[in-house]
Amino acid sequence: MTSNEAPQLGDRILRRLLIAFGILAVLHIALALWWGPGPIIAVFTWYVPLMHGFLALSAFGIAFLSFGRYQVLREPAPFWIGMGFSSFALLSVFYLLSWPGLLSNEEGLIAQRPDTSSWFWHLKFSILAAFLLASVPARWPRANAIGEQWWPRVAVAWMALLLVLSVLLVAYEQLLPPLLEEGTFTAPNLAWNLAIIVAFLLSCLAWARRYERTGDPVFAYGAFAQLILAFAMVTTFIGGRRYDLWWYWQRILEVGAFLLVLFGLLSEYVALYRRERDRAHQLEELQRVVEEERQQLQVLIDTAPVGIIFHSGPDGRLVLFNRKAEQIAGRPMIADAGLAAQASYFKMLRPDGQPMSPEELPAACALRGTACEGVEMRIQHPSGRDAYVLANSAPLRNAAGQIIGAIVVFQDITGLKEQERLRDEFISTAAHELKTPVTTIKGYAQMLGKWVPGGDETREGRAIEVVNRQADRINRRVQEMLEAVRFRMTPQPLRRMNFDLGSLAAEVVERLQSTSTIHRLLLHREGPVPVYADREGIEDVLVSLVDNAMKFSPEGGDIKVRVWIQDGNAVVSVQDRGVGIPQERQSHIFEPFYDAIPPGAPGYRGVVALSLYLSKLNVGRHDGNIWFESQEGKGSTFYFSIPLAEGGSRDGEG
Repeated sequence: MTSNEAPQLGDRILRRLLIAFGILAVLHIALALWWGPGPIIAVFTWYVPLMHGFLALSAFGIAFLSFGRYQVLREPAPFWIGMGFSSFALLSVFYLLSWPGLLSNEEGLIAQRPDTSSWFWHLKFSILAAFLLASVPARWPRANAIGEQWWPRVAVAWMALLLVLSVLLVAYEQLLPPLLEEGTFTAPNLAWNLAIIVAFLLSCLAWARRYERTGDPVFAYGAFAQLILAFAMVTTFIGGRRYDLWWYWQRILEVGAFLLVLFGLLSEYVALYRRERDRAHQLEELQRVVEEERQQLQVLIDTAPVGIIFHSGPDGRLVLFNRKAEQIAGRPMIADAGLAAQASYFKMLRPDGQPMSPEELPAACALRGTACEGVEMRIQHPSGRDAYVLANSAPLRNAAGQIIGAIVVFQDITGLKEQERLRDEFISTAAHELKTPVTTIKGYAQMLGKWVPGGDETREGRAIEVVNRQADRINRRVQEMLEAVRFRMTPQPLRRMNFDLGSLAAEVVERLQSTSTIHRLLLHREGPVPVYADREGIEDVLVSLVDNAMKFSPEGGDIKVRVWIQDGNAVVSVQDRGVGIPQERQSHIFEPFYDAIPPGAPGYRGVVALSLYLSKLNVGRHDGNIWFESQEGKGSTFYFSIPLAEGGSRDGEG
């Protein structure tokens, strides 16, 4: 049975209960009319105690369910309903103990006067009506309200006070005004009944309105029950005496009203149980589907040729990985390991062999919200072999855009690194082998120029000059290749010193100006620009940028060199009006062995230089940046910046 069938079941049970009460009422009225009240009293001596005993048990059950409902919902109404019915149950105990029909001398077990029980009867219905009426507008105790944790103390204190009041009523019953005179209800008795009727009717209306607003079925059952209780009070006016037909009929109505409230609470609990059971089944089904999808995802990523790892945020715990990841790492993965544990367990190192901190890991970068690409790492295997890894990472976000994890994809590039090492060794060996014959050619070309100045013929002088110039060119290329290999394999430490970057730029401009008659080199300096850097390395960068500007301005023209300070950095720019760099080639300009000018285009030299690649490496070692702006056919402007020397910060123009 689903939760949707619960209300239909409740309606069927309610109809059957009402039919049963109707049959019982008809039999009771018929018996009273046939025999009169006397025989009923004789047959049903324990009729009233039994009925009120049932009411007491029902009230305890309703109070228990109401307090339980309050603990779940933390709404004020169930608390005050529980207080009303628990008070009714306690006073019902005293009502039974003081009932005069329990002993033959018309006295109760704890009372001497016949109408003491009537006081308890009126008190319990009065307090019940008051609490039920107060439950609708009540705003305490609700969740997160001031003093919300005091509700158990309030309940215990009230019950203790009620117990003391009941004991006092019994102890001083002789002082109580009579509510009965020879079995007839007195005027105070009837007035008190009228007040209870009004209270129940007002509460009935309030509960009905509450049901309209919330749709809570408990308030619907409760409103109907209070209407029945009010009608039960009305029957006392009809006979106006104990032991008459209406007096007996009243007990049936009271029991019916309590059963309605109890049934309303139980039906709600049944509906809640069924909903929770259905929800549990749905969660089980969802977990099964998720687990199946997880297994399918695991099979999918296990077939991938690269390592794949999923991390959960915010601490980067491992939650999913494939076999390739374990193969590359050389160790089995540890589920739920955090970033710090991963860095230590997998012995992750930078390419230079220094340990990587957890904050440097690609997963940590992604968890901070940044995608990382091309991160090189070394992983030490248990065998002692180092594996080189190239990793990419990206953050994982939920529908609200919040970062909930990270994915890292990596591959083993140990073979590629070995090929790079062999290539660098080959280039280094070839460059060293070339230096000797190039030096010899250069030497003999210079000797020929001295022995036969200008040559025997004009063309001989030009030939000697070409040989000499091309020897210089090859020598520069060989030196660039050696520098590139040195940077990659065994970079030399920087020889830092304090110097003025503007003065160094002036020296470079003056020296290179003498190599060209079609270019005019212009230097603009904005005061001293002190730096603490490797002077020779920065000079190489300046020479490379100015030399490239001259090469790619084959028609000549002005080349502007500018040195200034901006945001705590020394900045240099070299501007030309040459051929420029095509848009599609600009993203590769700092890559080694890449020519910015395509074959056949103006400025193409046929020999790929490494100067820009070396310049980027040099500037990077100084914690600086290098960039450019270029437009094909209109020239280029290259910039680089390095930190100022301490105490040299000064804001300049942008």
